[in-house]
Amino acid sequence: MFLRPILAISLVAACSGSATSPRRPVEDPPAPPEDPLAASALVADVAWLCNPARAGRGSYQPGGVAAADYMARAFEEAGLEVVRQPIVDGGIDNVIGIKRAGPDAILVSAHYDHLGVDGSGRVFPGADDNASGAAVLLGLARTAATRSYRHTVLFAAFGAEEVGLVGSGMYVTRPAWPLERTLAVLNFDMVGRNFFEWGARREAAAAIVGLEEHPELLAAARRAGSEAGLELIAVPAHLVELFGFEDRTDEWWFRRRGMLAIHMSTSLHDDYHKPTDTPDRLVPAQLERVARTSAGLLDVLAVRK
Repeated sequence: MFLRPILAISLVAACSGSATSPRRPVEDPPAPPEDPLAASALVADVAWLCNPARAGRGSYQPGGVAAADYMARAFEEAGLEVVRQPIVDGGIDNVIGIKRAGPDAILVSAHYDHLGVDGSGRVFPGADDNASGAAVLLGLARTAATRSYRHTVLFAAFGAEEVGLVGSGMYVTRPAWPLERTLAVLNFDMVGRNFFEWGARREAAAAIVGLEEHPELLAAARRAGSEAGLELIAVPAHLVELFGFEDRTDEWWFRRRGMLAIHMSTSLHDDYHKPTDTPDRLVPAQLERVARTSAGLLDVLAVRK
């Protein structure tokens, strides 16, 4: 989640098209998990993404490129078709894993980049923002092999989010699957802490945005949350807009086009965009609750007519 949008339309316009790229070497990935939705598996992905070698995964820094490679390798090892979509010069990509089924699709997304290293040498690990969401995305991608879906499911790891939603903006101009055949978008950004630490500080709760006009899907999401031990707090998209947060996360591009865009988050906290956003401050059980809830919701989205 970035602080305020610099809607880099000029950058998006300059981007080259989608391409399938060969996998590049990725050092020391964790072993494939037995249960991709377990806290231990999610924490392992967060730890890799936040390792000092990644230096905060800056959008156009080497750590960000390494993170893109990591997402691509994980999608490939999960048996997905992998498409890498160049964003701008510098080797940064959107990475998309595709499980093909029907002609319509569900897009599941999270951004993998963060702030990287600033001019004074400070490193911003970005554990909650957004290694947490990227880990949940990988958990869902790895479970896809065990699921039977009516619709194609695309798992999109967006880059360059922190510099103005550039990666997702690129995607909507040149989508890997036609937007008119994309039934819903499910996005994760900052899902690893207790809910709204700036205020409510509620455990085992998360916000879900964008389902105010879809009560049957909200009910399905809440059933999945109940099974996972997670309370879902429904937040209407217009309320997010009222507080000026509507264009700070990747699903915004899709919502503004009238698409069903669902966003999950545990919201802001004191470590937001600071070097103190480290893995030890995450709540592993919360990560697992969000992942299992999202898997249940995805099962519904990917089979409904």
